[in-house]
Amino acid sequence: MKPIYTLSILLAMIFVVQCTSSKKLLEQGNYYEAVIKATEKLRKSPNNKKAQAALRQAYPLAIDYLLDDIRRVEKTNDAQRWSTTATIYQQLNGMYEAIQTSPQARRVVSNPRSFYEQYGVVKNKAAQEQYTAGERELRKNTIESARQAYWHFQQARQYVAGYKNVDQKLAEAKDAGTLRVVVETQPVPSRYYQVSADFFYDQVRDYLRNYERGNEFIAFYQPQEARRIGLDHPDHIVNLQFEDFAVGQSRTLQKEETVTSADSVKVGEVEIDIPQKRKSRTLAQNAEQQLNVEKHTSKRPVYDKVTAKLITTRVEISSGGILGLTVVDGGNNRVLHRDDLQGEHLWFAEWARYQGDKRALTEEQMALCNLPEAVPPPPQQLFVEFTKPLYDQFTASLNRFYRDY
Repeated sequence: MKPIYTLSILLAMIFVVQCTSSKKLLEQGNYYEAVIKATEKLRKSPNNKKAQAALRQAYPLAIDYLLDDIRRVEKTNDAQRWSTTATIYQQLNGMYEAIQTSPQARRVVSNPRSFYEQYGVVKNKAAQEQYTAGERELRKNTIESARQAYWHFQQARQYVAGYKNVDQKLAEAKDAGTLRVVVETQPVPSRYYQVSADFFYDQVRDYLRNYERGNEFIAFYQPQEARRIGLDHPDHIVNLQFEDFAVGQSRTLQKEETVTSADSVKVGEVEIDIPQKRKSRTLAQNAEQQLNVEKHTSKRPVYDKVTAKLITTRVEISSGGILGLTVVDGGNNRVLHRDDLQGEHLWFAEWARYQGDKRALTEEQMALCNLPEAVPPPPQQLFVEFTKPLYDQFTASLNRFYRDY
């Protein structure tokens, strides 16, 4: 028995076409896909003999196959028969358009057939079929059935724009199929520090707005928004509560070391006596007298390795806490999801001082010595840093829970 074509099957076919040669598709009996693939190849490579041969064989077979499918589907009592028929006509017209846009394909198939008139008749019946299915689902009065109704109404509008009051029905189905979630954020409890979670909660709100764009059937509200629109009974309530936050005691580490320069450097100068000969006036005097000598001095540099005592200071402050994420049913307060998200942050700073010859230091050591003594950041800044890894944990946890909604 031949398959009934649906939009999802059609999309799957297109994927197969992209991954398989036209000749292979023809051999497998996938005539429509072989036509689309062959015309695509001829558009890029008009002299492709294999694609020409495949198109010549596949096109009449595809026409017969699809028209036979239409005749069979129209005789059934399938609830989606007109939608299926419309989809097949779209395939027939798709082949026509593919051939028309490829000069070489038009030479191979000189008289491609169009079915726009037939599709024009069937699409009205398909729109009515989808509209009726949408109304039927909407009457079931559940979130899931309302979402099914929404897709049916969308399909009806795709077949015939402005069909009946389909836009109104779409809005009605979307409203009934939307999960409404109120997100409550609590202040940070701390016995020792006055810190605000506003920076973190602003990030959460931005994420939830983007989440709504990717899932049109879920809407997040802040409590004040819910009160403004009269949302007294949300479907879910998400509660975010920092269970604990603490700034740990600072720890100071000091290290002393003697460092020596890698190369010898100039450490001073020395005077060196340089003797100089002076000629006698006569040979006789030269023979009788000793050689007269004048002394001259010269300064020469002295090179050696130098040392210094390097004192490096490192200060560390750790902070951490837990963010509780709870999702409860708005109707019966039953806990649907619970996650304790843990985070920590380590702030540290290093600087150094030296005693001795600075030429013994490397560039990195000298850079540390040029740093001022660091002042620890305030608790608010440490809190902001601590929440940064919590954000990824929060989005991952919420994604897992609402993935199937």
